[in-house]
Amino acid sequence: MKFPILILFLLIATKPLVVLAQIEIDPGRPTGATVQYFGWDLKGWKDNTSTPDRAATLYKDTPANIVRIPIEAFAHREDGSIDPGPYGPMLKSLGNIRSLNPDVKIFASLKLAKEKTFPAWVESDEVASIFGAKVKRPVPEKYARLVADYVEWLRKNRIAIDFLGLNNEISGALTPQHYLATARALDMELANRKVPKEFRSFQYIGAECFGVATSVRYAQSIRAGRGLEYADIWGTHFYPDLKSGSIDDWRQLFEITRGRPLWHTELHVRSSPEPAEHIAAVRDGLAILFATNQLGAEGYIWWARGFQDDPTNLIRRKAIGSLLGGSCIYTSGRYKAKDNEPDAYLAQGTRVGETVWVWFFNPRSKIAEMPILLKRGIAVEASCEYWAGGNTEATKTSGTLEVDSRNGKYFALKNVPATSIVLLKIDLKNTSRSPSKAEDSLVAERVWRSSVPQSQPVKASLESVEKGVGLFRQADGRTFKYRLNKLSAEDRKIAENAASKKGLE
Repeated sequence: MKFPILILFLLIATKPLVVLAQIEIDPGRPTGATVQYFGWDLKGWKDNTSTPDRAATLYKDTPANIVRIPIEAFAHREDGSIDPGPYGPMLKSLGNIRSLNPDVKIFASLKLAKEKTFPAWVESDEVASIFGAKVKRPVPEKYARLVADYVEWLRKNRIAIDFLGLNNEISGALTPQHYLATARALDMELANRKVPKEFRSFQYIGAECFGVATSVRYAQSIRAGRGLEYADIWGTHFYPDLKSGSIDDWRQLFEITRGRPLWHTELHVRSSPEPAEHIAAVRDGLAILFATNQLGAEGYIWWARGFQDDPTNLIRRKAIGSLLGGSCIYTSGRYKAKDNEPDAYLAQGTRVGETVWVWFFNPRSKIAEMPILLKRGIAVEASCEYWAGGNTEATKTSGTLEVDSRNGKYFALKNVPATSIVLLKIDLKNTSRSPSKAEDSLVAERVWRSSVPQSQPVKASLESVEKGVGLFRQADGRTFKYRLNKLSAEDRKIAENAASKKGLE
């Protein structure tokens, strides 16, 4: 049997052919959290969806379901009035999105502008720093009043926000203590103004610092200050090419924030138009995406325009469809979240519903045959698309690539080009996800407690165990990973006994 397979590749000089070791994927074995939200940013590019066509590209042709909009603090005056100029393009873009998807979630986040982040009337006399720029810390009560003005202004435009981020990479000026004081003052301000509940029922995005290590410290301080009601969701920024922490920092953040959603609110791919550099740049951006999903992240915002038809933005759009509503699945082979070698391969499978996607990044020579084994399920259909010529519209080409398949379970991709990006799409039949029924779980839904101080109990079922790490599923379908040796002594014994009966590690 032969299927055309979805292939995205960037072609450079041909090198000797190689045969790649078999890649195994298991659609019934999720390894990451279920992605609840994935969308685009209107902060850096307020005109991102300023036309119906642009909006359709980002919010109709993809399943994107959230948009990040700016709080332009400098446009807010002390008397409560607002300069509409900075918000004009954003309102137009947001209107186009909502005409296509009235249920899109709205995430309002402070616009970072260094020394021009806050207007003078909000500032105190206390000197601080934002990325080396000298600033004055905002007075919490005044910052809260500014945000309340913003909420009421949006209400007049019939816009209710769903998520609010008060700290966007300004932790040098807005300490955790200032953050909590601002959030508490904002709640009081909105209540005193009698703002209708539907316009003040947003969830707070806590931390959202530049770098994961900074977010860890911020989260620790919020917990210590008993401010968890102002961190419904934890956010952070983790960049492939900047010193923004390590995957170990991400593990620590997940440990601290366990039991609450974790988001990556500025997902980047560095710009590299040359084919040889572009493959590594896109690989490194998606390595962050896949690795963080497997460490609990369930919400993402692309920091990009997104609507152009260059290869990078097409891949960004494909990534949304390959993860939103699903998660990463077991895939053989290893890669790092950051600092991969220039010629390192990356293979990762994801699953959304009955569709499996296999991403493969080949920065090396042409591959004569790339074998992929589907360990569970049977393929009924696949599709193919490719382009070549670097990250430029002018040189993009498209076509199909021959792929052999045996019984809908084994695929051999033939002559995978050198320096290529491959995306294999498989529609399944007669498949099953990892156990979700109580009787099929290793341990039915119960309350699990951690041995880590200040950690909150979490109600979930234990679905699987691999190398001492348990995959847990909450009632709403969200999954997360947790090391069994971090559980309380009693709960660890329960989990390990269940795993041993199934012959798991």
